[in-house]
Amino acid sequence: MGQIRGDVLDAHGITSSRGFLPESDPLRAFETGDHDPDIARYLEELDRLGDALPELLDDGMFREVGDALPSPPPGTFDELSTEEVKRLCLLASFFASGYVHQTGDGEVDRLPAGIAIPLYHSSKRIGRKPIAAYDTICLRNYELIDDTHGFQVENIRPVQRFTDLADETWFVAIHVAIEAAAGEALTACALAQEAIEAGNPAEVHSALSDIETSLERQTAIMQRMTEGNDPQAFVDGFRPYYQGFDGIVFEGVSAIASEPQHLRGGSGAQSSALPSIDAAFGIDHEQTELIDKLDDMRSYMPAVHREAIEAFADGPDILAFVQSTGDPELVDAFNRCIDGIVAFREVHFTQVAQYIRELAEDATGTGGTDYMTFLPKMKHETERQRLPMP
Repeated sequence: MGQIRGDVLDAHGITSSRGFLPESDPLRAFETGDHDPDIARYLEELDRLGDALPELLDDGMFREVGDALPSPPPGTFDELSTEEVKRLCLLASFFASGYVHQTGDGEVDRLPAGIAIPLYHSSKRIGRKPIAAYDTICLRNYELIDDTHGFQVENIRPVQRFTDLADETWFVAIHVAIEAAAGEALTACALAQEAIEAGNPAEVHSALSDIETSLERQTAIMQRMTEGNDPQAFVDGFRPYYQGFDGIVFEGVSAIASEPQHLRGGSGAQSSALPSIDAAFGIDHEQTELIDKLDDMRSYMPAVHREAIEAFADGPDILAFVQSTGDPELVDAFNRCIDGIVAFREVHFTQVAQYIRELAEDATGTGGTDYMTFLPKMKHETERQRLPMP
């Protein structure tokens, strides 16, 4: 049986204060001082283009700039550190979605080599799909305004944006704050599984209390989405850039030749936090076409995060353990956690309906799932996991 231990948490990049957020804050610019001059100039140009992206998209000029963007100089990927590869991936994914989905222009069926090559190779290097997904939109796309104030919503802003809308900043900040708040629950899930292996119900109870608290914090943060993100600004302003690719050729990428790429867009379903909690709790969802799509969403997560979900699933089943004890206090603590997951999913569904269904009249999310069917089904299946009191 796989074991969830402190060293395994470390191996999967999970901390109590940050959850799946990176242990060190993402780079705000490339560190070009030690690079070959040609490579340094190339990276500096990418930084400048990232700064200019919102204005270029707003003016309808980005495709012209993207077509002229040069391919990476020889040796670029050999010189880049892991953190620089992640920054290159972030920028290239934004450039790609900006190029394909530039509002006001017609459709395109290609990505120019200057965008396609760095996006493909940086994505491959870190084990992800070559498109703007949840990891580049949120997980690795933040900076803290004041390091002493932590992951408060007002203290978070994205490193890269598609627009100059404050609504986009708020949208990203809410998700980053939720991910940080999930850290306590993820760590407690690991501790609960460890306590189960040690046969220590008291520690399991303590861990369940921490999970409940974390879930309440996550839900409270999610409820703040409407404070700074106007639904119309979301639908018309920056949501179009979260859409997927349907038949896009990556020019200059020999590994996929001229094969058009079909890729899902960025979606909260690509977050690893709630799937990890589900896995630790032994919450099963009926295998349907919707769940198959959700499982496919995992291929858009960073590889290490997918492995973390599998590690939680391989660990001791919290539901089965609590059920086996017949302890009313444990059952009550477990059910409060289930209620916390349900509450989070209820708020999520309400907001998805408010932000998309009512304005876009579209039942398909940016990740390609029918959320009006999918989200209530997930909630009801979670509710059914509540245990009867002994």
